[in-house]
Amino acid sequence: MPKANIMKLVKLFTLAFFFSGSLQAQQYTKVIAVINKADWCHVCQVNGEKMMNEVIPVFNESNVHFIMNDLTNEDSKADAKIKLEEAKVYQAVKKVNATGLLLLVDAESGKLLEKISVAEPTDKIISIIKKSTIKEKM
Repeated sequence: MPKANIMKLVKLFTLAFFFSGSLQAQQYTKVIAVINKADWCHVCQVNGEKMMNEVIPVFNESNVHFIMNDLTNEDSKADAKIKLEEAKVYQAVKKVNATGLLLLVDAESGKLLEKISVAEPTDKIISIIKKSTIKEKM
């Protein structure tokens, strides 16, 4: 095969690979899942193990990143604020001071996408998180 044809094939495969990667990147968004919890929150106590063992592991190798927003006391709030600011989601979640909630934030836009009670059934929580990662086609 002539060298020119080989180069054309290489360019074609490179473009195809880049294009498919671009499409994939456009279809899924990175989501920051903020868990509002507190040591004194009964809902958190009852559902914490479920979140840690049944929900979070489903998204271990995905585009969903979990952050604990500990609202137990002023010190834990200050520590959580640093993590939330680093993830650029503090502005989206700062007004939601209720515990026992999972807040889903689009990492790119910083927009709050969903608020879910951690008391919801596991399959419902997982389904809502998955739906939040898929961008609507324009």
